[in-house]
Amino acid sequence: MDALQGTFFTMMEQLNAKMASFQSNLQKVSTTPSTVSSITADFGVFQTFVANTFCNLQQQLELLANQMDQFEMRSRRKILLFHGVQESGGSNTSQDIVKVLADKLKIPGFSQANISRCHRMGRTSGDKPRPILVKFPDLALRNKVWFAKTGLKDTGITVSEFLTKGRHEAFICARRHFGVKQCWTRDGFVVIAGNGDTRHRVTTITEVNKLIDSLSAAAAIASKALSSVSSEARGSAAPKASAAVAARSKRVVRK
Repeated sequence: MDALQGTFFTMMEQLNAKMASFQSNLQKVSTTPSTVSSITADFGVFQTFVANTFCNLQQQLELLANQMDQFEMRSRRKILLFHGVQESGGSNTSQDIVKVLADKLKIPGFSQANISRCHRMGRTSGDKPRPILVKFPDLALRNKVWFAKTGLKDTGITVSEFLTKGRHEAFICARRHFGVKQCWTRDGFVVIAGNGDTRHRVTTITEVNKLIDSLSAAAAIASKALSSVSSEARGSAAPKASAAVAARSKRVVRK
């Protein structure tokens, strides 16, 4: 953070100096025979400097945002979200989760002592139950529950990772483009299935869009290459077909 502030203040000083120099030159235009071309050239240099300055600042801010996102995701490693667990006014959320893990996931010996924090998120809206945030005391237990989530199939209850806002948006964007079955999350990363056994891990919408562009470009190149090969194959087959027709049409004259 200190390095970012130092960079920002340095750029601001340079920007103010350039602004003062340009302002001084403008004031001299009315008193000295400065050429318009000189002022135009100076303004072009200044414009480029400003563009580079703000581009550098944007990159620094993106780097800071990514670091903060990583830190926030690291603090959520032991948390899982349970969706679809019915709620009632007098129900105990921790007991509800213990029942789900014992009855549905068949995790033996699990009790409320294995839960560090447990509460529902958001406000009640209609008949849809609010998701339950569950924090486990250690990562091993959390992973055990995570990998056993297939036992919740056809129960109406699902488990998801507690993603940051940016990663959740990237996940939604990836599923919208590649399909639900081609995208999932693992250890806070959004995983996208590619061709064969290829797997792509992303964390931001920017990375998702870059992946979409790269895969589209690769698909276009492959399609063009296949079309070229097909054209060459058809071209080479044409003379053989003509020769065959000529051979069949040739008559032998007997004397």
